[in-house]
Amino acid sequence: MNLMKVLPLVSVVFCCSAFATEQTTYDQNLILGSWNCQHQLEETKTKMKVKVNYNINFFTTGKSNGAGSVFFTLANLPQLECSLKNSATWEIKQGKLILSSTEIESKNISHPELDTLINLDKFIPKSVTESSKIVTLTKSTLEVKSKSDAGVYTCSKVATKR
Repeated sequence: MNLMKVLPLVSVVFCCSAFATEQTTYDQNLILGSWNCQHQLEETKTKMKVKVNYNINFFTTGKSNGAGSVFFTLANLPQLECSLKNSATWEIKQGKLILSSTEIESKNISHPELDTLINLDKFIPKSVTESSKIVTLTKSTLEVKSKSDAGVYTCSKVATKR
């Protein structure tokens, strides 16, 4: 099981990609606030399926934090649900969203009895930097393409209560 390819997915779960023009400058104010990101992928070699549901908050200070769930489906094992929390710094540079995670916490919440078999701490580093090409950044949509796994991540802006 190669969770190292999945981690950037989770860290950048806030992003997505598509086929767009080569825009390289974005209004950084558009990214500020809370986003809900969802993504699914299947690793062809291991047949591992990953589903992500993640919320991320971008602040004017260049910091972000997020939390959510990642669901792993592996052959001969029950679906594994892990909670993830992440603190990071962010910047938009040359059309890319760069997230540098400063602290990543993960916990197997669905099947803790499998922790001796699947040690998440062994596979998930405590910090990681991910650079993703911004495909779309509007008031309501964030789409980026991950450099590490070529995954496309889509996020929707969460409406704030007034």
